[in-house]
Amino acid sequence: MKYNNRKIFRFLIAGIAGATLLTGACTKIPQEGSIAPDINYKNRKQFAISGLQQSIGDFQSSSSTLPLKFEIMDIREPSGKSVSALSQELPVVRYKEAIVGNESPEELLLKSDTVMVPSVTINEHTGRLEVLEGNLIPAGEYHFDIQVSNQSGSKLLKDALVLEFKEFDVLSWSSGMAKQPEIERVGDSPNQIRFVGYLNDQPLPGDFIDFTKSRSTGFKGTFADDTNDGEIWNVQFPVKESDTYCTWKIVTDEGGVEQVDYESYNFNFVLGLPGSYVIRLYK
Repeated sequence: MKYNNRKIFRFLIAGIAGATLLTGACTKIPQEGSIAPDINYKNRKQFAISGLQQSIGDFQSSSSTLPLKFEIMDIREPSGKSVSALSQELPVVRYKEAIVGNESPEELLLKSDTVMVPSVTINEHTGRLEVLEGNLIPAGEYHFDIQVSNQSGSKLLKDALVLEFKEFDVLSWSSGMAKQPEIERVGDSPNQIRFVGYLNDQPLPGDFIDFTKSRSTGFKGTFADDTNDGEIWNVQFPVKESDTYCTWKIVTDEGGVEQVDYESYNFNFVLGLPGSYVIRLYK
């Protein structure tokens, strides 16, 4: 069969044009050693509690060539607060040898070193921010510029992660409470919590509330005193999340006869920075 040269030429041109359009419609695969434009973090805004140990920040799956290396380049607080607490060094125990589980305290000491590590670092392999327990980071919104590198080069991600630190938080409370518990930090010392129980919006003396129920799961503290303005506990910081029960002593008058009832409700809270706190609980 014979073909006209002009028809063959038109066929070739059409084929080239079609291939060009098809190539343009496909996502370009980064070349070996490249950093893809899709590098970023999931959920850029994150929340943290001062004083607690946390690992924060999930890096989005990327088509960049692996392995990736991560480095903090800058930290800012938009309102002008100092960021020095994030670089404050804390002692961390590192083990030099494998732990088998039956070592004496003396043997553990020989297998370990204590090193000083900044309060906030980045895992250079995963990109997660590692926050050490015992940090003294004040409440604020901290912006992190993070550099991502591989064998071909690097890219700076401005505001790659934004961490909003809180010094304390109420995590949950029983529906039997009249409203959410309130936390107030009232001083740098002593390391105490004064619990004030309210019944029908009226404050009760300390001996009208109690925390003895389910103490095994409650916040870790030592009872100090019942006073006219609340029940006082000494605590060590940070105060970690725990399922804490508060019992209200409810006294009523039924026809001239005093009736005493007890009602217990649970709540969860955390306190990060050392100091003196007041927690108000409402029934």
